[in-house]
Amino acid sequence: MNKSPKVGKATKPRTVYEKAVRDFTETAQQLARLNQHFRQASFAEFEMLMGLDDEVLKRYGLPKLTVKRALIKAYETVVLDQQR
Repeated sequence: MNKSPKVGKATKPRTVYEKAVRDFTETAQQLARLNQHFRQASFAEFEMLMGLDDEVLKRYGLPKLTVKRALIKAYETVVLDQQR
């Protein structure tokens, strides 16, 4: 029997990329609650404030461009969606 996930319930990420996007988004949302400027940051500021470094690349085992793409998704979700 194939059950569909309940609406509103967080689903487990299927890929490392999805996990990175989820983790970055959660971190960004926490920072946005603490810092008003964070919600109005440019992408360069957002990237700097997130404090991502080579350790992140090692943790997720993703290429740098894929981590950047995940970070862009988090930026769109937390900063750009909030500005609309």
